[in-house]
Amino acid sequence: MRAARGMGQRMSRAMDSDSADMSGSGYPWWSRLTKHMPPGQFARYLIVGVWNTVFGYSLYALFTALLMPRVRFGYIYASVVSNLLAITVAYFCYKIFIFKTQGNYLLEWFRCILVYGSGILPGLVLLPLLVEGLDYGFHLGRSAPYVAGALWTGLTVSYSFFGHKHFSFRVPDDAAHDAATEAEAPIEDVVEGVIAESANAENRI
Repeated sequence: MRAARGMGQRMSRAMDSDSADMSGSGYPWWSRLTKHMPPGQFARYLIVGVWNTVFGYSLYALFTALLMPRVRFGYIYASVVSNLLAITVAYFCYKIFIFKTQGNYLLEWFRCILVYGSGILPGLVLLPLLVEGLDYGFHLGRSAPYVAGALWTGLTVSYSFFGHKHFSFRVPDDAAHDAATEAEAPIEDVVEGVIAESANAENRI
């Protein structure tokens, strides 16, 4: 776990640098989008989100291919199983690379289940409607479950980010205040040192 966290920190620093370059190089839309987030967090979310989306959808497609010939509405079962597996992988990616919280593994994983679950449950109702609608409107046939799954995955990306940020990996206000205080302490030390040096220089004069 320490090795994974160390690798995550190195990747995060690289992503933070890329995000800072975008913010300062004529991308006002990026600044407006990310001004309420820590530097690089949204960029890391997009990168990890691509991985999570590809991994989760690949599982969904695999289980759909395995279950559809054997079970009626096999794509619904495929959606449930693939989501449970993908959520666990996504949890570790979010914890290590994006929100960088410490401890609380079981609690945060359970919160991730709740956030994703609140998106899965509507999906169990809407996914069949979307599949039937695509098949009826575009005559996709056997491709309809795959296209519907891809569309639904895209819709849940933004929702899941804000759910994880404000619920799954939410840091208590007192802990956030302590972290901010610790971050400000070195700056205050530098300022005090500069003032002290200036005073000493004036005394020598």
